[in-house]
Amino acid sequence: MNIRPSSFFVSIGLLFLSCFAAWSEAAGIIALKSAEIKPYNAALEGFRSSFNDDITEIVMTETEPAEVSRKLHHSGATAIFAIGLDALNLARSVRDVPVIYAMVPHAPAQNSDKKPISGISMHIPPDKYISSMLDVFYGAKRIGVIYDPKNSEAYIREAVQSAEARGVELVLKKASSTAEIPSLVDSMKDRIDVFWMLPDATVITPETVKYLLLFSFQNKVPVFTFSRKYVEVGCTAGLYTAPFDMGAQAGEMAKKILNEKNPKAIRADARKTVLAVNRKIIKKLGINVRDDVLKRSENVD
Repeated sequence: MNIRPSSFFVSIGLLFLSCFAAWSEAAGIIALKSAEIKPYNAALEGFRSSFNDDITEIVMTETEPAEVSRKLHHSGATAIFAIGLDALNLARSVRDVPVIYAMVPHAPAQNSDKKPISGISMHIPPDKYISSMLDVFYGAKRIGVIYDPKNSEAYIREAVQSAEARGVELVLKKASSTAEIPSLVDSMKDRIDVFWMLPDATVITPETVKYLLLFSFQNKVPVFTFSRKYVEVGCTAGLYTAPFDMGAQAGEMAKKILNEKNPKAIRADARKTVLAVNRKIIKKLGINVRDDVLKRSENVD
């Protein structure tokens, strides 16, 4: 079979270009989102605001797993910005590509192969929570907490020290299963001034949140939470991280990492938190909150 040289080189050129296009499909940053939700979108916008580079967005819940894997492993990306825990867990499997995460509850353990994993966690020190609770619920002396020791033991130890330093008592109840939560909540009746909702997987489920809010309304006990969505559904107030600023912080971190020849892992907690108050619930429970606190709080209905 005779092949004209010009046709042969054109074919080779086209093949090369197609391979190069596939390789360079995301030659920049891949932003891997666990899901298409507002907080993750805000984190990505924050990242874009401080890191001006080509960014290819992949949403795990809207892309076939095989396609996600292909893009991560064959894109030639300079780094992966993992938004959410599922995205981080997948990004960790990609070798030789720096990973920067955000919207993850706690700093993850490093990979066994020592690949540097950097990022911003949503961790808020207990002293900051307690300080905010005392700002909103002035004069509170007894704060109720239910926790599972296997999830939150170290955090509770730190919280007890912070509470004691502020002259506040933590009324602690240990739970080993979700089924125990209603009875533990009921045992706090007339014993606490505020209930502090921790992000403990054993304690917090849709059913337990409903029960806790019912307890709050019936006994006029405010609930202080860790998430805006729970303030929206009836918790009295909450303290949580700001997704946009967390993304911006991650973008600044990415700049630093990619400018180094041998980057090391950088870990940090979110630098900005948001105090939110549900004014309808405050009024319903008959709670007086200082004007200066209300002015600096986000109003959530």
